[in-house]
Amino acid sequence: MAKPYIKWLEEDEEGPSGSRRVRAAWLVRDLLDELGERQELLAYLGTRPRVTPVLQEELAALYPEVEVDWMLVDRALSAAPGRLNVAALSDDELALALRELSNERGMSLMDLALRLGYGQRQILPEVVRLLENVENVARFERTSGSIFEYLAEKHADYAFLIYKARLFFEGDEETLARVTAAEPRGFDDAAWRARREYWHGTLAAYRALKRRPD
Repeated sequence: MAKPYIKWLEEDEEGPSGSRRVRAAWLVRDLLDELGERQELLAYLGTRPRVTPVLQEELAALYPEVEVDWMLVDRALSAAPGRLNVAALSDDELALALRELSNERGMSLMDLALRLGYGQRQILPEVVRLLENVENVARFERTSGSIFEYLAEKHADYAFLIYKARLFFEGDEETLARVTAAEPRGFDDAAWRARREYWHGTLAAYRALKRRPD
């Protein structure tokens, strides 16, 4: 199970001049059960959050089974807000950072999956779990030279998800909506073949564009 992390949510705060919107920190964790992956709120840390002995004692009492990396939590609270520059990440780096990128934006993997157009199949947790295994990553790199190339060749649905995740995190909502809407639907063999052809064609165009010299 993934370790707890910080999620920032907006709330109203009353002040001398009236109500204003502020960002408050929560300690959350991702859970995976029969309903899929979801997010659990563990503790409210407020608008001026910090790690204290009282907080640590309360969490240990309420959730004795949860292992919290308090040093990591403290760094997350102390650091100035910032996000990974997705445009500067390679496809492999993006694939390996899917959980981190979701956490940065206060999203669970289920939240992200819904934004990418996956309402039923738990494909995003499948991809993340696959790539959290270092032996899998090493095998993909040995076989095809990179994670993304291996997935594009062997698991086009996974590579297509990573491509859509790039569109989402880079803010290209228009292209994301277009490629999601154009993906063939249905559950019979013909629909499955059509989807595979669409994934391979879209990924081939994307990879060719990335290889084009500036």
